[in-house]
Amino acid sequence: MSVIIRAAIAYLILLLAVRLIGRRMASMMAPFDIVVLFLFGGALMSAVLGDDHSMVAAVSAVFSIGLMHVSISALKQRFEWFGRIVDGTPVIVFEKGEWHQDRMRALRMLESDVMAAVRQKGLMRLEQVRYAIIERDGKVSIIPQDEGE
Repeated sequence: MSVIIRAAIAYLILLLAVRLIGRRMASMMAPFDIVVLFLFGGALMSAVLGDDHSMVAAVSAVFSIGLMHVSISALKQRFEWFGRIVDGTPVIVFEKGEWHQDRMRALRMLESDVMAAVRQKGLMRLEQVRYAIIERDGKVSIIPQDEGE
């Protein structure tokens, strides 16, 4: 039973840690970001299993973590405020020609990250962008200027 409780606590700790790290989606993660996530998981695995390295303990831990994930997803669907806490909200970082540097710093995003998304959208100049929004999953959405503007 202690493995199940430790697995649930580990899930919550990892959830908090990932929220504190910031919003970089997997395709934007630097190798350093990926290493940090693996280290988190590895560090908590020994705490979850403790001295019990049996198959039953491992399966219990996996199912506990899966159940925590399903529970968190259900809570996000039921309570919008809970989803905002767990996943965050979209943040406008570029708006009508102006960077919001304070928001960029809070999200630990760089202008170069946003410019990569601008180029992927097929735009070549920042003047072609009306809004750049960092979505809940870390993806950068680009809203172009209208042709007549």
